[in-house]
Amino acid sequence: MRVALVPLKTRPRQPETNLAELRSRLRGLASFMPDLVVLPECTFTGYVFGEDDLQRFAEPLGGQTTEVMAELARALGAYLNFGFIERTDNRFFDTSVLLNRSGRPVLVQRKLSEKPPFSAAERLNIAETELGKLAILICGDLFYEDALEQLPEDLDLLLVPLARSFAGTSPDPVRWQREERNEYREGVKATGVTAFLVNALEVEGSNPSFGGAMVVSASGEVLAETPHGSSELLLWEA
Repeated sequence: MRVALVPLKTRPRQPETNLAELRSRLRGLASFMPDLVVLPECTFTGYVFGEDDLQRFAEPLGGQTTEVMAELARALGAYLNFGFIERTDNRFFDTSVLLNRSGRPVLVQRKLSEKPPFSAAERLNIAETELGKLAILICGDLFYEDALEQLPEDLDLLLVPLARSFAGTSPDPVRWQREERNEYREGVKATGVTAFLVNALEVEGSNPSFGGAMVVSASGEVLAETPHGSSELLLWEA
């Protein structure tokens, strides 16, 4: 299995710019021929939560973003995981979607540990795929007890899309190495499932997401990683 983690360089509130950046990055994956591509939380908008932003950027599952990503999944011939702000009636969700090689959604997960103005999901969903049995834990869900209690014992892979930043200086390589890198390792170890973690690299904003990606084994060993503060692709083959 070949996996590509894309810590997308993101400009918050500029989805068209970010989509163009993604198309450029994906062109570099052609020779790698990935089976799975994982993108950050709220892939094209950044993690925005103001009322005006929600009204402007939220869309239903099956909307324009889903259609565009389905085209990309088919072009790559790969499973493709992306995040977006979902609208359903008068509610908003931080949602992550896994498309199969044909562009069909096989797993839709809303964030469980979310807070207002977003709504929180109650259920962790599971997908049986040719790659194994998969689940998605969006950012803080990796450390959320209600989510962890729902993980099945026979799960094969975890996708962990992030939009994580530090208060104050972000990126902060010293803090990452001193604190959070190990916290993520231990978080994955607690699940007992190999995990793919990928964070957006925001280039604007007061507390930008700090980029980077990791593959962490079920025992908490870092199998591969790209630098903190980087949008460098992480290509991993099992």
